[in-house]
Amino acid sequence: MMDFSKEYEFAWLSGLFLITCLILYVLARLVFSFVNRKVDVRNELIHKDNPAFYAAYVSYFIGFVMIIGGVMNSEGTQDLKLELMYTVLYGSIGILLLNGAAWLNDLIMHRSVPLWKQIEKGDMASGIVKGATYISTGIIIAGVVLMEVERPIQALMFMVVALAFNAIGTLYYNFITPFKIKEEIYKGNAAVAVSTAGAQIAFAILIYAGFQLTHESWQESLVFIGVDVIGGFIILPILRFVVDKVFIPGRSITDELINQEKPNIGLGVFEASAYISGALLLIWCWNL
Repeated sequence: MMDFSKEYEFAWLSGLFLITCLILYVLARLVFSFVNRKVDVRNELIHKDNPAFYAAYVSYFIGFVMIIGGVMNSEGTQDLKLELMYTVLYGSIGILLLNGAAWLNDLIMHRSVPLWKQIEKGDMASGIVKGATYISTGIIIAGVVLMEVERPIQALMFMVVALAFNAIGTLYYNFITPFKIKEEIYKGNAAVAVSTAGAQIAFAILIYAGFQLTHESWQESLVFIGVDVIGGFIILPILRFVVDKVFIPGRSITDELINQEKPNIGLGVFEASAYISGALLLIWCWNL
């Protein structure tokens, strides 16, 4: 007769962790509302049907799910209480960092124009930029947690350093682009916002990959991350050149994104996908 005890135990444990994650999901919503208490979430979602707000709000929860995924896929300790504690601990820290990184990004990168005010006006470009911050932060935290789940202090230090690396990558993208990205975003240029979001998420993927390589010390980890980020510095302008010269011959990306009456959002999506695909190809080839 088949012994169903293991299946029952697996189902019970899975249900317990699922309930824990759902509680954290509710906590993520409450923290979002508290941190952004000047924003009327219900009004934006229900009464205004604001797609710009949805772009940011949905991305926030995608970032949160990425963090939970990092916790759930980390190496198990075979200790139920300890694993539940790690889930709650890193889920809670992840929620705080998700909101904190977005706040800090606004403070440093978008001090002159409050993004939430723009989003409340229905500015999709601002919603996309805000959403990219949430998603990239979630990817990075997931990468750290996946490898450092049993070392909370070290994990927290890595999270801060990794988020700083991502900020540097975003600044670098601003530097290599032949127009002023923030000005275009503040004008409501969703095409530029999408391409910028793609670059930010691409750097987050590279940082995530740096944490997945086997390492024996934090110095070694930083070297791996640094190599991946430098790879991003090299590949991003190459990809932009390839898209510019190979895929849209006779017309430049800059012209399509900013020098026409209606910015080419499709090209912005294409450019963003090129950055993300390039980041994935880089880490897959590097880790053969």
